[in-house]
Amino acid sequence: MFLSKRKRKSKQLDIRTEDGFTDLYKNHVDFVFLLCYRYLHDKSLSEDITSKIFASLWERRNELYEDSWQADSWKRYLTKAVKHKLYDHVRSQERVKNFESEAAHTFQTSDNTTEKELFFGELADQVNDIVTQLPPKCRQVFLLSRKQGLTNKEIAKNLAISDHAVKKHIAKALNYLRDNLAGYSVPKRATGS
Repeated sequence: MFLSKRKRKSKQLDIRTEDGFTDLYKNHVDFVFLLCYRYLHDKSLSEDITSKIFASLWERRNELYEDSWQADSWKRYLTKAVKHKLYDHVRSQERVKNFESEAAHTFQTSDNTTEKELFFGELADQVNDIVTQLPPKCRQVFLLSRKQGLTNKEIAKNLAISDHAVKKHIAKALNYLRDNLAGYSVPKRATGS
């Protein structure tokens, strides 16, 4: 029995069945691909997104099926699906670019950090060499203050000297360090300049 033109036109594809879904796929796959390709200009990526759209449609076929949908309803639906997939693709590309940018920045920072560590290691060696040149009592006071973190009163008590003597030894050590490190130049990259 033949259906009238009007009834044939309004007949809905039942995408819940394999045959209905296959018909929908055959009738709309080129449309979806061309929409994707129009924006991406990449055949492989357009094919991939087209496949993802139809795979998602197949997985959700039972919840999407409505008796009242017409053929043009599927085109509107698929157009929106393409729009959303393309938007997701652009967002994921931006995430990848952000990740790559952060990774490059981290790598650059870690390179810079390594350089700083080398610089400060050299500086620490230089300071230690200069400290060894201090007079014994001055060196002892300075090391108790800076290396062990003792207060002036604690140093004075430990060494049986006055607070004033501790202050003089520390000032002498700092001046000696300052004078001997004056020629020590800080590398530009190590300071972030």
